[in-house]
Amino acid sequence: MQMKQRGFTLIELLVVILILAILMAIALPLYLQAVRGSQRQTCRSNMQTIAHAEQAYRVRSPGHVYTEDLSQLIGLTEDLMSLPRCPSDSGADPGDDYTVTVNADETITVRCNCDDAAAAMEHNTVGSDTNHGFVPGLDAE
Repeated sequence: MQMKQRGFTLIELLVVILILAILMAIALPLYLQAVRGSQRQTCRSNMQTIAHAEQAYRVRSPGHVYTEDLSQLIGLTEDLMSLPRCPSDSGADPGDDYTVTVNADETITVRCNCDDAAAAMEHNTVGSDTNHGFVPGLDAE
């Protein structure tokens, strides 16, 4: 009399691996899309924080002008205690993630300099002739 061994057959293991692979093929792109969307939102939030700090700098500066030097904005608002880092950037220096350009019409453009083209967006503030504070940036999509 031969005892039957307990365990799984090779076919059963292959079926389980196939099911797991199909689930991963469905879930991984959705996860990566959610991560990318979160990075874009964080980047957009960082640009708005910089724009708010620029507004505070303009109010406090003697000539009521904006600055392109981000280090002068640190500490002007509670939200900007250090230079923000773009979540898409893996570089060592957070100071080069964002740039501020002062336009001729006394508006500013805050730009993300990430290598990822999908994260390249602009955030424009309106000048002193209105009281809106900022106009939301546009995605590069």
